[in-house]
This record gives sequence, C-alpha cells and structure tokens, in this order.
Amino acid sequence: MMNDYYQNSDYDFGGPVDPGNEENIVSPEAVPGGLRARPEVDFNDKKIGTLPKILLMGPRRSGKTSIQRVVFQKMSPHETLFRLEATQELERSVVDHTSLCRFTIWDFPGDYYALPDDLEATNNDTTNNAEETKRTIFQGSTSLLFVVDAQDEPYDHVLQSFTNAVTQALTVNPSICVEVFINKVDGELFLSDESKYDCRRDIMSQVTDELAEAGVSPDNLHIRYHLTSIYDHSIYEALSRVVQRLIPQLPTLENLLNVLVSTCSMEKAYLFDVVSKLYISTDSGPVDMQSVELCSDMIDVVLDVSGIYGLGPENPPPGEDQPAISNGEGERSGDKQLVVDPLLPSTLASQVQSDDIDDGIIHPDSAYDSESASVIRLSNGMVLYLKEVDTMLALVCITRSENFRKKSMINHNIGQIKKALHALV
Repeated sequence: MMNDYYQNSDYDFGGPVDPGNEENIVSPEAVPGGLRARPEVDFNDKKIGTLPKILLMGPRRSGKTSIQRVVFQKMSPHETLFRLEATQELERSVVDHTSLCRFTIWDFPGDYYALPDDLEATNNDTTNNAEETKRTIFQGSTSLLFVVDAQDEPYDHVLQSFTNAVTQALTVNPSICVEVFINKVDGELFLSDESKYDCRRDIMSQVTDELAEAGVSPDNLHIRYHLTSIYDHSIYEALSRVVQRLIPQLPTLENLLNVLVSTCSMEKAYLFDVVSKLYISTDSGPVDMQSVELCSDMIDVVLDVSGIYGLGPENPPPGEDQPAISNGEGERSGDKQLVVDPLLPSTLASQVQSDDIDDGIIHPDSAYDSESASVIRLSNGMVLYLKEVDTMLALVCITRSENFRKKSMINHNIGQIKKALHALV
C-alpha cells in the first residue's frame, strides 16, 4: 500500500492551544487541529502535566499506534493489522503502573498539523499560540520518539519531517531525548541481520546530512537508533531504554542492583514493570537480549498461574475467614505493615542465618501481590528468580545454581532492596 504521508510531510506545531483552557485540552470537542485528549483524564492536573512525556511521531502507517497498543494495552500484534485505523488526531494516555515509572504518551497522527484551516498563519495571536503549543509539547522531561517504516523507501521526505520536528523541539528544550525506531524490520527484505544493519546505516547517514543542512551540530544532539518489530522482543528492549532515560532515580536504582549482584554473586538483575514487561533498570553489566526475553517470559508465566490459582484477601480459602499472610517460609505475619527505612548498600548481608523479610500487604486488586515469587531452573545450570518488590514491580535475577543455595541470604538482600525502593518514592 502506498504511504499517503508524503502529501503533508512536515510537522507544524502552530495552533490556538491554551494550556490553561480545559475545554481545548480535555474535551473531545476541542478546536479542530488543537491538542486533544481522552475526556476521562484531566491533563490540566499539575501532577499529570509534570510527568515525563514520550512523543510518538512519524509518517502514517509506520506503526506508532501499534507499538503503543501491543506494549501498553496488550493487543496481539496480529490484531493490529485489522483492528486499528489510522490515527486522525493527537491521542494522549497516562502510564502509571508503578510509582517509579510514570509518564504520558502522546500519539501524533502522521500528518499532524495544529494550525486550523480557518485561521491565517499571519495572525499575531495565532503565532503566539503556536509558540505556546510548542512549549506545551516539548518542555519538561521529554523523549521524542520518531518511528520510521523500514519497508517504505525512500526515506527522504520522512527524514525531512524528522529534521523539522527535531529543530523545533530544540528551540524549546535543548536537552530533549531523541530516539529513532526503525520499525517493521520483520519482512522479506530483512531476513538477515546484515540487511537490518545496512538499513540503519543508511538512515543514520541521511539523518546526519539533514541535520547538518538544518544547522544542528551532532555534538549538541545525541540520537539513538533502534531496530524494532512488534512481532518479537525488540520493541520491548527499545522502549525499555527509552523509558529509562525518563526516570530520575535511574543512577540510584542501578547502584542498588550493582550491589545486589556483587553481594549475591549473581549474573544479572533486572527491575521489570510487570504490566508492560519493560525493564526500568538493570545493573551495569552488559545486557543480553536472550536473557531479557527469558525474564519477560517468566513474568508471563507468573501472571498466568497467579491469575488461575492466586488468592487475594477478598477470596479466602473455604473455612477461613481471616487468612494470615505467609512470607513463604512458614512464618505468619498477619496484618503487619511494612516499616520503611532508608537503605545503605552496607546493609546488604553477605551471610545471614534465616529469612528476615516482611513482605508487606497484599494488593487487593491483583493476583500479583507482595507474595509473588517464582523459581525456574534452566537446563544450562542457571536459575531465574522472580520476587515482587513494589506495586507492579518485579526483581528478576539470573544466577548460577550453586550460588542459589544461599537463598536465605538472597531473600534478605532483596528485602533490603525492597525497603530502599519504598524510600525512593
């Protein structure tokens, strides 16, 4: 199918948008061409307005909405072929699964124009509103995520639109994060890794030339390129790296995981958002895509089994009115609440005699709760260990079977990590 993006290939962020006017921002009947949002979310709320933003931009049918629906709304990749229509207006949503990972997603239509047809571009009020619109879009902690359809050559017009968006973004926010998703690298044209890398080199070269012509120095802008497809795990890996740049506590999280890996002789540790299956942090060791995919599959197993067999406080076993909470080692903790103390790396133990973990209170609305844990032993002698550490946040560790014998020490140290996460938020 021919891409109709080229009819309107440049982004223009002008338009009469008043950030303080709820009617323009929130209502579906907003001014044509202005910013729009789902009516159930009040984007005028200061708490929502200050959240980091991911701006999904790119030509029509490049896969922007498909990426969002597959990762954050759990739509099957095959369903996106017939269930999704082309995005006609700006759509915004909030991702708020865990307190450490909260942001908004702005999904722009491929030929986005914020300037209504019935207003002249020479109008001074329109010009002022255009500047206000750009500030609304690009200010604050923002990641500009531009999606390119790798199967839709040539890329000239698409990358001109990308350059236009970047230059306008830099006038408002010089520190904006820029990411390029080279999407749909799953067709017959990309059966080999070499063809994927050639496509990435071609796009990188063209982007460099376009930005140089626009007067943007490569020293002032660091762009990351990702080869993605919604049919494999590459989209989760790429979005994980995007989200990590928006988390202010990332250095602290990485340091905590470094100490845990070193103290417990682990191979790798990840902090996963259970709902989206994005890892929001990992230790400083190299990331292996295969291990990330194994951890992601493990989360699916835990959620599926918990959904079938898990019992929350609203579903007590027959004959029991008030079940106590068990910490997995036979001790009963009743309704005890977790007391959070700040964590110093020195509090992680190298040797403990027994578990000393209070798992807190079970979340009443989910089979995934403070008791959730799982162990999977692989045929190569490695062990995957999942443990809940916060609401919709799981710590997944990879360790050797001989090092997993000290499970009580590992549980104690994970308990300290859990307390530190509570102290961070």
